[in-house]
Amino acid sequence: MPRYEYYCSSCKKDTIIQHLSTESAEVCPVCQQGGHLIKKISTFRTFTKSKTTKRRVGDTTEEFIRTSRDELKQQKKEMDDKR
Repeated sequence: MPRYEYYCSSCKKDTIIQHLSTESAEVCPVCQQGGHLIKKISTFRTFTKSKTTKRRVGDTTEEFIRTSRDELKQQKKEMDDKR
């Protein structure tokens, strides 16, 4: 059974409710108030058997620093040439 995320404007809480896709939640399971639930956009994951290449955050950061350093050197050289 699918799980849906809701936000209750009455008690200001997020909650997950399971129901069929043809149904909708009407009453907040936290505060028991009706008519205050707002369905949130949910994200989902899919898993595949194919191997994916993962990059560490540190690798991305190092690449950014390296690229930025080269760009700054080039800009400094251009400024020195204009003088």
